[in-house]
Amino acid sequence: MSWPLTGFGVELRPITADKLEKVRNWRNHPEINQFMLDKSYISARQQQQWFQGLATKAEQVYLMIMYKGEDIGLIYASSEPNAGELAPLALAETVCPGLYIAPECKYKNSILAFSPSLVFIEYLFKQGRCNQLKAQVFKNNNSAIRYNEMLGYQQGNVDEQGLITMSLSLQHFQLAKAKLSKILRF
Repeated sequence: MSWPLTGFGVELRPITADKLEKVRNWRNHPEINQFMLDKSYISARQQQQWFQGLATKAEQVYLMIMYKGEDIGLIYASSEPNAGELAPLALAETVCPGLYIAPECKYKNSILAFSPSLVFIEYLFKQGRCNQLKAQVFKNNNSAIRYNEMLGYQQGNVDEQGLITMSLSLQHFQLAKAKLSKILRF
């Protein structure tokens, strides 16, 4: 893959070492952290170790979201475990994406927040064998549920932790993208 991914006014680029502290601060922020499966505080050392490990992990990707030269969030994906194994993203049939917009970003809760997802989801469906995306959202995270539904995700079961599994097919994504593209005029 050649980076960056671009479209709808945004650029998606791999995280660089100089952005680690910014990403760590976003991830540790209560507004972001409250909706993560792992709510533990991430130290600078843990962040550095995670970043160093990314170079060898073909089953996941983390990208900085940029708009008009400003870092506004993070978008990421990993292959869904199959029999306990993680396939490289290019070989995974099911991929689990996620994103967050920086806590203090002026574009949070705006239509622009759909831009990185539209670009990234298109990439995920085209980059390999992916035929389905899965997201897990806490049932009390109404804004994320609405956001995912606007992208075409369908709600599934709720587990004992209160997580709703939502899935997205290419067909449902293409229908949602056509609607959102009319609103996002880039």
